Amino acid sequence: MTETTLPGAIQETDEAIRAQTIPPYKVIFLNDDITTMEFVVYALITIFKKDPETAVELMLETHNTGAAIVDVLPLEEAELRQLQTHTAARSAGFPLRCVIEPA
Repeated sequence: MTETTLPGAIQETDEAIRAQTIPPYKVIFLNDDITTMEFVVYALITIFKKDPETAVELMLETHNTGAAIVDVLPLEEAELRQLQTHTAARSAGFPLRCVIEPA
């Protein structure tokens, strides 16, 4: 038996269904007194692909309030970006931390 699709019916792909079921996670940068503002902007641009203006705004929010949500991603991607941030920071001699939590 062949499958028929009604005209105008919306078919969801496996990817669309998966995207709906993967809960989002917030990646949150935490302020510290050692990591330079320049490095935070660098991390936001290179790891999180933020444009320079957005990166500066997020860095200032982190600096002024103690923390800032820098992205909302699926868990695996959030964990990868967290690892990349911590690795880059340690390599540069900074204690920058970011945490992830359910959105």
